Amino acid sequence: MVEFNEYEGLGYIIDPESETKQVFIPSPPTMATVKINPRPGIIYVTGGKVVEGYEKLDALKAYAEENKVAIFCPTSTDAEEIGKTYNYIQKSGKAINVKRDEITVMGDADHMDLAQEAVDFMLDECDADVDDAEEFEF
Repeated sequence: MVEFNEYEGLGYIIDPESETKQVFIPSPPTMATVKINPRPGIIYVTGGKVVEGYEKLDALKAYAEENKVAIFCPTSTDAEEIGKTYNYIQKSGKAINVKRDEITVMGDADHMDLAQEAVDFMLDECDADVDDAEEFEF
């Protein structure tokens, strides 16, 4: 199952189900279900195209599930706002079960310049360790 939810008012996340396991927590004694095997993340820059009803949403969900990757789709067309998605992933990596050091920035064909601007912003302002933006073909 793949969820499609808004995050932090910044955009939407396409989130395939995480693997879980039961763990014992000693104080107070209890059993808890925790997410395991964190996935890489893709920040997919489309200028806000990916919303409910997006024509390629089912294909994106299938890609995310098949490749075990979380896809973040910021709605902004501003590099600084897109940088907030990177910061959200860094701050919430454990809770959303994403590998904070395996983030890729990708764009659709119409927004590659913006995707690269976002990468430059993340490198300069967020001390991010990300490669140049790539075109996302799924």
